[in-house]
Amino acid sequence: MNKIFDVYTLDNKYREDIQGVRAIGAMLVLVFHIWFQKVSGGVDVFFVVSGFLMTGMLLRQYAKEGSIKPFHFWGGIIKRVAPSAYVVLLTTFILSYFFVPPVYWVATIHEFIFSAGHLENLLLIRREIDYLQIGDPASPFQQYWALSMQVQFYAFFPFLIWPLLYISSRIKSLMPLILGVSAVVLFSFIYSLISTHYTPDTAYFNPIARVWEFLTGALAAIFIPYINLSKKYASALSLLGVVVLFSVGIFLPREWNFPGYVSLFPVISAVFLIISGNKSEYKTLMNRLLSNRYLVMFGAMSFTIYLWHWPILVFFQHYYETTSLGVIKGLLVVILSVLLAIITTWLVEKPFRRIPKSRIWISYIAGFLFFIPSVTLGLGAKYYIENLHDVSVVFKDSFFNGSEISIQNNASSLSYSYVTAISNDLGEAMSRDNDCAATVAESEISTCEFGDVTSDSVVALVGGSHIGQWEPFFTNLAEEYGFKIVSIIKQSCSLGYEIVEDNDTCKLWNESIVEYLSELSPDLIITNSTRSNRPRDNRLVADNVIEFVPTGHVEKWKEIATLGIPVMGIRDNPWFESDPSYCVWKNRQEASQCARPIDEVLLKDNPIEAYVGEIPLFISIDFTELICVDGLCPAYFDGRLMWSDTHHLTRNYLEYITPSLKASLEHQTSIFQTFDNHGESD
Repeated sequence: MNKIFDVYTLDNKYREDIQGVRAIGAMLVLVFHIWFQKVSGGVDVFFVVSGFLMTGMLLRQYAKEGSIKPFHFWGGIIKRVAPSAYVVLLTTFILSYFFVPPVYWVATIHEFIFSAGHLENLLLIRREIDYLQIGDPASPFQQYWALSMQVQFYAFFPFLIWPLLYISSRIKSLMPLILGVSAVVLFSFIYSLISTHYTPDTAYFNPIARVWEFLTGALAAIFIPYINLSKKYASALSLLGVVVLFSVGIFLPREWNFPGYVSLFPVISAVFLIISGNKSEYKTLMNRLLSNRYLVMFGAMSFTIYLWHWPILVFFQHYYETTSLGVIKGLLVVILSVLLAIITTWLVEKPFRRIPKSRIWISYIAGFLFFIPSVTLGLGAKYYIENLHDVSVVFKDSFFNGSEISIQNNASSLSYSYVTAISNDLGEAMSRDNDCAATVAESEISTCEFGDVTSDSVVALVGGSHIGQWEPFFTNLAEEYGFKIVSIIKQSCSLGYEIVEDNDTCKLWNESIVEYLSELSPDLIITNSTRSNRPRDNRLVADNVIEFVPTGHVEKWKEIATLGIPVMGIRDNPWFESDPSYCVWKNRQEASQCARPIDEVLLKDNPIEAYVGEIPLFISIDFTELICVDGLCPAYFDGRLMWSDTHHLTRNYLEYITPSLKASLEHQTSIFQTFDNHGESD
C-alpha cells in the first residue's frame, strides 16, 4: 500500500446521510417536474453524489491494492444500473404504444434506441431539445439523458484518475491528483459557462459542460479525510446547504439556464451536505434528519424513482391532454413512481446486486442480455416505422388548383400510418437522412443540387429551414423550366444574421456566404423576407413583436445586389404553440380547432413591402393565401396534414398545392419565364 492513500481506508463507513441527500435531490426533481415544469437542481445533486461515491471507492481500492481495476469498476456499475434501467426502458416502450399519439412515434422510437445505448443526451443535443419546454408533452424517454451522462462519465473516469493516482503514488504527493482533477473541473466549468450562454438548450445535455459537477464530487472525496469541522460549523454548513438547495427551484427564475453558473448552487449545496455529515463522533440536526430511515430508503431508490416518474408523468399528460396535472393527479404520479421503484428494487435490482465481485463476468453477461433485446426491438420498430413512411397515401385529389384554401373540420380519413410518419414528411433538402443542411453547430456551407442538375442556369435557396422547406415546390418548377436548384441551408439561421438568432455559427456562416454566392453566381437567390412570431422566443414575445423584417437581412440583400444577383424574398410562415398534427389527430371531427389565428403570428400587411423600393433587384413573394385563410392558419386541408412540426410545411402538402403555388408565383413575378426549358436564362 502507498502511505499517502492510507487515509482513505481509515473511515470506510456507510453514509446514511448521503442517501438522504439523494432523496432530497429526487424529491426536488419530482416536485418541480410535475407541478412547476422547471429545473430544480436535483439532477446536479445526483451527479455530485455519484462523483463522490465513485471516487471514494476507487481511492480505497488503490490504497489497498496499488491499482484500480476498470473492468471490475464497470462491472459493478452494470449490475447496479443496467437491470432496473432496462426494465423501466422496455416497460416504457410497451406502454408508449397505448399512450403516445402516432405523430410522436418516430421521435419516440429514436429516443428508445439512443437511451438503450446510453446516448440519449447526445440525441437531444442533435435535436436541440428544450428540456421541460412548455407546450406538448415531452418524450417518455427524455429522462434517460441523465443516466446516459452518468454512464459516459463512468466510462471516462478510470482513464482520468488512473494516471493521476499513479503519478501521485510515485512522487508520494496528492498534488498531481488534486491538480489534475481541478484542471478538468476548471476547463469543464468554463466550457459550461460559454456553452450555456450561447447554446443553452444543447449545453444542458452536453457531457463536457457537466463533467465538472461529477468531478466536484470527486474533489470532495479527495479532500474529505483532511476536513475536520467542529459540530458548530458542521451544523451551519449543513443548514446552509439545505437552504440553498431548496432555494434553487423556488427562487431562481425559469429563464436562468442550466448548467453554467446556476448549477453552482445545487453543486455547492451537495458538497456542503457531504462534508458536514462526515464525522461519525457527532450528528448535527440536519445529519439526523438526512439519516432518517425512511429518507434513507427513499434515497436508496432515488434514481429508480427518477427513471419511473418521467414516463408516468408524460403518459398522464397525454391521457389528460394537458401538461398541468394539478395536485391530485400529480400526487398519483408520485405514488405510482415510488410503488414501481419499490417493486423494481426488490424484484430486479436486489437479485443482480448479489452477483459476487469475484464473478464480475456475470455482470457483463447480464448487461448484454438487457442491452441486445432492447436495441434489437428498437431497430425493428424503426424499420417498421420507416416502411410505414414509404407507404403511398391514397388521396381523393392529386393536385389543388384554387387560389386560396379553406377551413375544414372532418379529418376522419387520416390513417395511423400517415400520421405516424408525418414528422419525416420533409423535402430532400431538409430530410434527416441527407447532409444537405448544415446543423446548428456547423459554420461550414453545405449544399445539395436538385432539378435539372446539368443546367447552367442556377437558382439558390439560401437561409434556414424555413426556406429549405420550399425545396419540393422549386424543384418541381426547376424540372419544368429547366434550371438547377442549389440548396444552401443552415439550421436555425437565415441569410443575414440577426441578434435574436443568438448563434455564433450562424454569424460565421453569414460572414462567408456572400463570397460563396459570388463564386457560385446564381441567376436568382430565394430566401425568407420576414420573421414571424415564434411562441417560445421570449425576446420577441416580451416586445409584442408579431412579424418584422430583420435589419441583418436587408443589409445582406443590399450586399448581394452589388453582385447583380436578384433576391426573391418569401414571407415567413406562421408558428404554432403546440404540434398542430397532434391536435388534428386528437380532434379528427373538429380539425378547425387546431387552426391558429393569423393575427397572432403575421401582420395584416406584409412588412417587407415597405423595403421593396429601396433594395435593388429585390422581389417580394407572399404565399400566405395558400397557408392561411379567413383569419386562421389551419393544420389540415383536403385529407392532408399541413405541418410536419410546429412550423414546417409538409412535403406532401406542398406537392398538392404546387399548381396553386405556381399560379400565385407567376402572378407576383415573371422572373421564371426568363428560363427556358433548355436550362438557359435570357
